Amino acid sequence: MMVRFMRLVARLVVGHPGLVTALSLVLTLLLYANIHNLRTGTDLTDLFGSRDPQWRAASQIGKELGYGNQLFVLIEAPEGGTDTTGEMEEMADRLTADMLSSGLFKQARCGLQEEELLNIVRFFTWNFPSFVLPEQTEDLKRRLYPQQIHKTVRRAATELVTPFSTLGTNYFVADPLGLMEVAARNSRGFSQFSSFDLTWGSGNRFFSKDHKALLIIAEPRQSAVDYKFAEQVVQWTREHIQSISAEPAFRDSGVRATAAGAYVYAQEDHKFIERNIRRISLISIAGNLVLCLLIYPRIPLLLLSLLPTGLGILWTTGVASFYPGEVNLISLSFIAILAGLGDDQVVHFFNRVPQEWAKGGTLNEAVFRTFETTGVSVFFCILTAATSTTALATSSFKALAEFGFILTVGMFMMMFHTLLTVPALMQLWWRFSKPRAPEAITFRFLPLLARKSLDFVGQHARLVAAFSLAIFLVSLLVLPAIRIGGRFEINGGADNPAIAAQNRLSAKFGIEGSPNVLLIAGGQEEVLRRAEELTAGLEAYRQRGVLKSIFSPTDLLPSARTQNERAGALTGINLAASARALEDSLRENGFRIGPQQPFIERLRTLGHGYEPITLEKAAEFLPAGLLDNSIRKTSDGSYVAAIAFYATDPNAIQVVPETVIESWRNQFGPFVEFSFDKINRDMQSRVLHDSRRALVWTAAAIVLIVYLCFRNLRVSLVVLMPIIFAIIVTFGLLHLVGHHFSFMSITAIPLIIGIGIDNGIHLVRRYLENERYGILAIAKASGAALIQSNLTTIVGFGALMASSFAPLAEMGLVTSLGVALALAGGLWLVPAVILLGGEKRAQRQTIQATVDWD
Repeated sequence: MMVRFMRLVARLVVGHPGLVTALSLVLTLLLYANIHNLRTGTDLTDLFGSRDPQWRAASQIGKELGYGNQLFVLIEAPEGGTDTTGEMEEMADRLTADMLSSGLFKQARCGLQEEELLNIVRFFTWNFPSFVLPEQTEDLKRRLYPQQIHKTVRRAATELVTPFSTLGTNYFVADPLGLMEVAARNSRGFSQFSSFDLTWGSGNRFFSKDHKALLIIAEPRQSAVDYKFAEQVVQWTREHIQSISAEPAFRDSGVRATAAGAYVYAQEDHKFIERNIRRISLISIAGNLVLCLLIYPRIPLLLLSLLPTGLGILWTTGVASFYPGEVNLISLSFIAILAGLGDDQVVHFFNRVPQEWAKGGTLNEAVFRTFETTGVSVFFCILTAATSTTALATSSFKALAEFGFILTVGMFMMMFHTLLTVPALMQLWWRFSKPRAPEAITFRFLPLLARKSLDFVGQHARLVAAFSLAIFLVSLLVLPAIRIGGRFEINGGADNPAIAAQNRLSAKFGIEGSPNVLLIAGGQEEVLRRAEELTAGLEAYRQRGVLKSIFSPTDLLPSARTQNERAGALTGINLAASARALEDSLRENGFRIGPQQPFIERLRTLGHGYEPITLEKAAEFLPAGLLDNSIRKTSDGSYVAAIAFYATDPNAIQVVPETVIESWRNQFGPFVEFSFDKINRDMQSRVLHDSRRALVWTAAAIVLIVYLCFRNLRVSLVVLMPIIFAIIVTFGLLHLVGHHFSFMSITAIPLIIGIGIDNGIHLVRRYLENERYGILAIAKASGAALIQSNLTTIVGFGALMASSFAPLAEMGLVTSLGVALALAGGLWLVPAVILLGGEKRAQRQTIQATVDWD
C-alpha cells in the first residue's frame, strides 16, 4: 500500500514539478505573512494551562487582586554624610507625577497624604469594637470611662505617643481618646505603611529606617504577566529616571533611582529567553551549516539539503503563529531542534538516487525506485519521530504539550519538503542542468569512515557485540541508583539587574521577593472567616520561627462573626455616657466641640448597636493598595482573598508541609496554595507524569509501527535493539560520570526513541530489499547517510546544552548522547548481531547437512 502511495507521489513530482513548487511557494508566503503575530510567553504560571488551579490562582492574584503587580523605584542618597533629602523628595515627586500622567499606571505614591493618615485613624477609632482583642478589652474600657476621658482631654492630643503624633491637632480631632493605640496595636496588615519612617523628611513619605532611601510604590494598569506591557513600563520608567537624573539639579547630587519588582523581573526574563533562544538557534544553524559544508562535495547538494530545514522552520513557525499563537521557553527551542532534524531524511534520498541510477535505466526511473524504497523508509521514519512528539503533545502540562505539538508539525512539514518540494526542485534543475552520469560519492569522508568502521565490525563482530553487551549490563545495574531532581526556574545569573534591585529593596525596606500565598474564593463573609482560620494556622508556624511574617486581609477586615464577638465583649460600656463626658471635657478645657462632633456622634451611634464593617465600608477609609490587593470583589460578584506569608529561611522549598495544607483544606474548605516553589514542585511532578505517559505511548506506538513495517517479530526486535541500547547506556554512563538528572531528562526518552529508530528502519529495510549483498555491504552503502543525518541531529540537540536554562540544557544533553548511541547501535551493533546470527544459521545448516548425509 505504501509503495503504491509513493508511486503516486513520484508521478506527481516527476510529472508536475512546477505545480508542486508553486503550491509550496504559495503556502510559504501565506505562513510567512502571519509569523509576526507569534508571541513569546515568559510567565511560568502560564506554562500549566488555563485549567490548572495554580494558573487560575496566579491569574486571580495578578490580574484581579493586583497582588505582586507593583513597580518599585528606590531613590537612594549617595554614600557619605551629605544631606540630599530635598533632592530625593523632589525626584520622587517628579517621577510620581509623570507616572500618574503617563496613562500606564493606576496609582503611584511616594508617601501618604495627611488626610489619608487621618482616614486610617478614623477607620480604627470609629470601628474600634471590630479590632479590640479580649486581652485589650479592659484597657479600652478604662479609656472610655468618663473619669479617664477627662484626664485624656486635659493631657492634650499632642502628648499621645503613636505613629501619627506628628499630625498634632488634626490627630486629636480624629482620635481625642487615644483609641488608636489599642485598636491598631495588633493589626499587622497596617505594617505595609507604618513600617516606613513617616516622621522623617516631610509629607509623610516612605523613607527607609536609615533615611538613606525613599521608595515609590506604583501599580501599572496591566499585569506583569503581559511581558510586552512590562517591557513598556520598565523602559518608560528607566528613560524618565535617566532624563531627570541628567538635569543639573540632580546630576551633581549623587542621588540615584532604580526600578525593582515584578515588572523588572518580567522584562529580564524575556531578555533571558531571547538570549538563550538566539544562542542555541545560532549554534545549531551555524554548526549544521559548517557540518554540511564539510560533508557535501557540491553547493547545489548543500542548498537542497538545507531547503527542508529552512522551509520546515518557516512553515512550523507560521503554523504556530495561528495555533497556539504563543511559544514559551521550551517550545521555542524547536528552531534549534528542527535545524538539526531538517536534513535527516533528505540525505537518504540524495544518497539513494545515484545508487539506483548506477544500476541502470534513466534518471527518472532511479527517482521512481528511490521513492518506492527510501521514500517508504522516510515516511515511516517521520511517522515514528512524530509519534514521540505527538505523545508529548497530549501532555496536560501546557508547555510540554505545545513543545510536542510544534515539533510534530515540524516533522510533517519536513516530510512534505523532503518528498515533494526538494524532489520537485531537483526535477526543475535537471531540465536546465541534467547530470550526464551517476555520481559514485555524494559525501566527503563519510563513506570512508563508514567503510573503515564497518570493516572493523566485520572482522570483530563478537568483540563489538560483547563490548556493547557489557556496557549495557553495567548501565542496567546502575539505573536503580538514579534520582531525579532539579528546579524549573528562569535565572539570569548573579548579574541580573532584577535580582540586584530586589536585594536592595529587601535591604532598605524589608520588601521581600515572591511570597507564599493561600488563595480563597467565595462570598465575603465566607472568605474572611476561612482566612481567619488559615491565618491562625499559619500563626503557629510564625511563633515557632518558621515564618517571618504573615499578611492577611483579616488583619484589617475581620469577619463579621469575629467583629460581633469582639463587640459583644464591650456591651457593658455606656458609650452614651462616654460621649457626654467627652463633650463636657472639651468645653471645660476650652476646645471647640464642632471639629470633634463627628467622633462624638459616632460614639452615640455605637451605643445603640454595632454594625460590622464590610469591604465596601473599609474602602472608604483606607488608601488604595492597603487592603484591596489582598481581598477584592471579582467581576462575577464573588470575592477573592490572598493570605501571603514569608519564610524565615528564604531558601526554604516547602514552608508548610503538604500534609498540613491538605488537613487545612479538609477543616476549613478549599483554597489554592500558590508560590513559585510550589509551581516548581508541581511542574516537576507534572513533567515527570506526562513524560512517563508519553514514554509508554511512544514505545507502544513505535513497536506497533515497526512491526507493521516489517511484519516479522525477530526483525522488529533487531530494529528496536539500538533504541533500547541507547536509552539504557545513556542514563548509565551519565550516572557513572556523576551527572545529576533533572526531570527534563525523562522528556528526552520519547525523543530518543522516535528519532533514533530511523537508523534501524533505513538500514534493515534496505538490507531486506537486497539481502544477497550482505549486511556489511548495505551498511557501507547507507552508512554515510546514517552518519550525516545523526550528526546534524546531535548538533541540533547539542546546541540546547548552551542554554543557561537548566531544564533545556538537560534535555539537549540526554537527547544528543542518546541519538549518538542510537547511531552506534544502528551502524555497528545491528550489523554485528546480524553477522553473528548468520554464522549461527550457517552452523545449523552445516550440522543439519551432516546429519542428512549420515
